[in-house]
Amino acid sequence: MSARGEAVRRTREDILDVAEARFAEAWYDDVTLAQLAKAAGVSQQTLANHFGSKLDLYVAAIRERSAPRITAVRERAETGDVASVVAVVMEHYEIGGDATARLVALADREPGLRAVVEGGVRAHRAWVASVLAPQLARRRGRRREELLTLLSTVLDVSTWRHLRREVGLDAADTERHVRLLVEALVG
Repeated sequence: MSARGEAVRRTREDILDVAEARFAEAWYDDVTLAQLAKAAGVSQQTLANHFGSKLDLYVAAIRERSAPRITAVRERAETGDVASVVAVVMEHYEIGGDATARLVALADREPGLRAVVEGGVRAHRAWVASVLAPQLARRRGRRREELLTLLSTVLDVSTWRHLRREVGLDAADTERHVRLLVEALVG
């Protein structure tokens, strides 16, 4: 790669680093392109040249940074081990649950994000089906699909958020409550 090409790549990476950090800690509407450009040490025009719009940058940060990190955490779950599955998903939410909850809320009014959230929902359900496959294998047809829906719901960020942010449980108690719910479902 040429020096120019490497500089362009590094600038893009720097912008993504800043965007991921800022969007993880604040609501989308509270983050401006001017703030992102300044923090990345580039002009707003440079930012626009690389990503087009704030929404495009937000989506790129999710797809190129957040999603791979989530996948890396979730890959550590031991298939069929409820405690491991719950621990891994709770670790994921302790790191990025608030940002994920903000993304879900924002998608209700930002049509460009609906596909991102829908993809996340599908990926979450597929992950649950994979890591709890032994428990799901005991059921067939409609009963299996119902159990998968219930497990996906219990292991969803909204359950974590409710227990952590609304009920006020600490991380350990949240994990214990979610584990109890999963164990009750898979009996």
